Amino acid sequence: MGEALKEPKSFPELSERNRLLGALLPERICYDIQHYHINLDIDPNLKYLKGYVDIIAVAVSDFTLLQIDLAKSMQLNGVYYLDNILNTTRVEDAVMVEFPPMKQGTEFKFRVAYEGQPQVAKRPPWDGGFVWEKDKKGRPFISVTCEGDGANLWWPLKDHIVDEPDNGAKMTFTVPEDLFCVSNGRLTSTIPGTISGKKVYNWEVINPINNYNISVQLGHYVLIQDTINHNGQIDTLNYYVLDYHEEVGRNHFKQAKKIIRFFEKYFGEYPWWEDGYKLVEVSYLGMEHQSAVTYGNSWNNWGGTQTWTSQYYGIIDGLLFHETAHEWWGNSVTAADPAHMWIHEGMAVYSEAVFIEDQLGYNVMIDFLLSRRKSINNKQPIVGPENENYWSFGDSYTKGAWVLHTLRHVIDNDKLWWHILKSFALENISNHVKTIDFQLHVNTMTGKDFSYFFKQYFYDHRPPELQYYQIDHKLYYRWANVIPDFTMPLDVNINGVEKRIYPTNKVQELKIPEYSVIIFRDWEFLINIKEQSELDG
Repeated sequence: MGEALKEPKSFPELSERNRLLGALLPERICYDIQHYHINLDIDPNLKYLKGYVDIIAVAVSDFTLLQIDLAKSMQLNGVYYLDNILNTTRVEDAVMVEFPPMKQGTEFKFRVAYEGQPQVAKRPPWDGGFVWEKDKKGRPFISVTCEGDGANLWWPLKDHIVDEPDNGAKMTFTVPEDLFCVSNGRLTSTIPGTISGKKVYNWEVINPINNYNISVQLGHYVLIQDTINHNGQIDTLNYYVLDYHEEVGRNHFKQAKKIIRFFEKYFGEYPWWEDGYKLVEVSYLGMEHQSAVTYGNSWNNWGGTQTWTSQYYGIIDGLLFHETAHEWWGNSVTAADPAHMWIHEGMAVYSEAVFIEDQLGYNVMIDFLLSRRKSINNKQPIVGPENENYWSFGDSYTKGAWVLHTLRHVIDNDKLWWHILKSFALENISNHVKTIDFQLHVNTMTGKDFSYFFKQYFYDHRPPELQYYQIDHKLYYRWANVIPDFTMPLDVNINGVEKRIYPTNKVQELKIPEYSVIIFRDWEFLINIKEQSELDG
């Protein structure tokens, strides 16, 4: 049957911390978050946070014990309900809180008071924590990223991706008065602080929001306002940049309108008009914070601080495009478990390819995908283990995009393909999904069973290998390194004529003219092609 199958690199061993954060334990599913109000004083000099979070929730079942999450490096000052302090116990970053008997359907509110020095991000945005930087004038330039590591690094919450606050969140930050504070949603008020030299900023989102998307940025910002015609009405786009970048920001961020129009064409209306759209300059590369996309790519369409952005042929800032893509794929359509992170990252990278095809044509899009293909590792399946707080990044980006590109050509009906993607985005606005949900959607829309495709490309690490050889007027071929029921069709060009073949893991033969020239369309399928002198039965 050809070369031996390679075993995948094992997933990380499940730690107690990740078990508590990743699993939907009884102490977590017993209540549903309705609203957060974060109230924090941020001290840049001491790199210190102090405050509280008010949490409104509904009891899903009767309970007396619930779990909240707060990094064990942060000091818990107390959990309060009806003016009473509740008993708590800690296990890693999980805090178990003893409540009086709570009945199913009861709405309740409690407060978690805390303080401490939050984890510092070593390599943001890939490593979570606070970013305590200085701008070019030596002034504080502060931000936070926490995808993967968890929002509990800096505020207490129910830190699971599947439970977003149904009624949004308020963020109240007390900061030095010379700094401007930017967070998610709309700025509702600014007021003097109770202590001289302080200022209070109140921000609010009214839509559900991913926990790791709630952010805070401090700096010497100026506001640049732009407008966009949206369904016959004018909406405002807000750009916050450091004061000495006002001119370059005003010109560079105009691209946002083109990006938004593209996504609305292919995937539906921007989901968060009620909370606005803003871009915020930061010192790290960038992040998809909902309604407050952060950007730090050096104002350069041809590369910026990351050379991979030069692969966009200068037509768009790749970082700006990718992070805005997550407003649809990640912030609106959200993975129900981080094991399915390809829904965020693979869809975002594939959107980049679609944009290039839309702007420059199919052949340039193929060039773009081929340039990214060499980064695929094939060491682990795209989908990881559920309930383990395992953030399945890795190949979820480029391989995820290539799998979608492959599926497009297997379906072989572009009108249907674009309808599949757009309808999936529209049907799951502000919803949580898994890989199986996309699989069932594809099956329903096509009327075919693609379970073999999803098992191979999402749950197996190996790319299919087409083995073949040619003798006289016959072509012999089969799939190798695949699951037993893998039956993906493949397009082949024989003497300039396109033909679709249907390999299995058994050798098949096809009559062809003698001395035929055969070209396999491997630039349309994520496969390996290997010529062999003969194939075993």
